[in-house]
Amino acid sequence: MSRRAWISATLVLTTEGVLYVGYARYGAQFHFWLHGLFGGALGLAALTIVRIATSRSGPGRASPWESGFLGHIYSALPDLLFLGFGVLHVLWMDLFAFHITLHFIPAPLYTMLAVFVLTLAAYGLAMICRPWSAAAVLAAAAAVVVIALAFAAPIPHSVQQIRDHPGLSLLCPVPTHR
Repeated sequence: MSRRAWISATLVLTTEGVLYVGYARYGAQFHFWLHGLFGGALGLAALTIVRIATSRSGPGRASPWESGFLGHIYSALPDLLFLGFGVLHVLWMDLFAFHITLHFIPAPLYTMLAVFVLTLAAYGLAMICRPWSAAAVLAAAAAVVVIALAFAAPIPHSVQQIRDHPGLSLLCPVPTHR
């Protein structure tokens, strides 16, 4: 493994660890994994598409570590704005990889794990010069996302709806002031 690869992996793992601790301080590990899996899948999908389009199977400028990490940062940007600056979530933040809607798809963590595994498989297929197979697996991952979004529950528009939502109140606790 090259020196650059070691440095890249170390920086990515360290930053991911810091992010995880930041989420954990709020009891929001669910959000770390949800946006990490989907963001990582987006980064890997982008890298896979570049590898297919340029017919490059060897090492390139971007590594899967870096691509997945950049996808995670993109997907979690609204959370980073909240953690760092107290910026509250609003619906326009869905521009960042369906940041709000993703919480309301069926079985969000299992679904995003499946999408991540599919994109990882597509990347592996691209690396062994199987572009058509890689494209087919990426298409399957995209289909899973589209179907999950089609079955997403409506987004709550009030604190009371969040409290009344079965399970969402556990994932996004809203304190009660009495």
